[in-house]
Amino acid sequence: MRIYRRCLLRIGVVLALVMLAVPFILLMQDHKRVKTAAIAKSRDVEATVKTVLSGPNTAVFRKDVLGNFEPKPRPDAKGSPGEGGTAVKTDMKSKEVQDAIKSYGFNMVASDKIAMNRTIPDTRMSECKFWHYPKNLPQATVVIVFHNEGWSTLLRTVHSVINGSPDHLLVEVLLVDDFSVKDHLKKPLETYLNDLGKAKLIRNSKREGLIRSRTIGAENAAGEVVVFLDAHCEVNANWLPPLLSRIHDDRTIIAVPIVDGIDMDDFHYRPTYAAGSHFIGIFEWGFLYKEMNLPESERKKRAHDSEPYKSPTHAGGLLAIDKNYFLEMGGYDPGMMVWGGENFELSFKVNRKRNNYKLFQKKLDKSTLFTTNISRI
Repeated sequence: MRIYRRCLLRIGVVLALVMLAVPFILLMQDHKRVKTAAIAKSRDVEATVKTVLSGPNTAVFRKDVLGNFEPKPRPDAKGSPGEGGTAVKTDMKSKEVQDAIKSYGFNMVASDKIAMNRTIPDTRMSECKFWHYPKNLPQATVVIVFHNEGWSTLLRTVHSVINGSPDHLLVEVLLVDDFSVKDHLKKPLETYLNDLGKAKLIRNSKREGLIRSRTIGAENAAGEVVVFLDAHCEVNANWLPPLLSRIHDDRTIIAVPIVDGIDMDDFHYRPTYAAGSHFIGIFEWGFLYKEMNLPESERKKRAHDSEPYKSPTHAGGLLAIDKNYFLEMGGYDPGMMVWGGENFELSFKVNRKRNNYKLFQKKLDKSTLFTTNISRI
């Protein structure tokens, strides 16, 4: 009887242990399934973020096959001042030149001697001509903000954009007058622009400053992409398709061209960077914009030296961005007026918006700015 009772007691203990163990085992199995699903989801998110950050590149390089958007070469008007990007000599000590520099910041006497549609040298790498871009690129509005700008520099910018852009990709050149007071920018400018077709003019009712005026331009733009340019630029060969191609591939990318230089004294056109060199935008803790060489690790990721590359930030003056994406972020901070700082603000804003996942926040992998060294301005 005692043995029987002992057996029943042991059996009861075993059954109790089993009853306690079953829920625990089921709980562990369920936890394992949840953990496995979470890992799988994390991998899917990781793959998605990697794809977004790297971005597809639908442009195709075909060696020795001229690109589908390459323009026909324009003949130089030989003998004309400044033609081919050459220098225009003036008496720099003369009162006329000194007054022009005082009024406009550069030698308008030299600029006024140059044709509105002068040619400039093609400063791209030779392989840039062999890139082929999607045919269905988004259309662009080029926004140019000005305040008391010189006549010839402003209108040469407009002519350069219209003449240098594929007609079907350029919706308009939108000029934003930030409350200019000079007479030549009143009725004479309106009359001149009416004859250009694609040029449009809007005027601020008070001084807003460069940065707020850019947002005003974006709000009034008809194109899918907004390209911001300064009011004294000349675009180089096939400048627009490479910028639009990056945004066609990923609307959250800021596409930045390589910026060449126009001399303020004699207006000769020259490359800013040495041939074959690539630079990225950085900043120091005093928030001064600086540039450094593209890291070798990034350079090795590219099959061709003319491919675009990532940059943490940019100089700020010239860039292309999806219009709706720009406005979704609120445009530029409305507290900003003149240039300086808006390049960091826009860079940080875009990177923060795209990096909600706390993944890959290291080095250049989180960058959403692409320097498009095929596009030169």
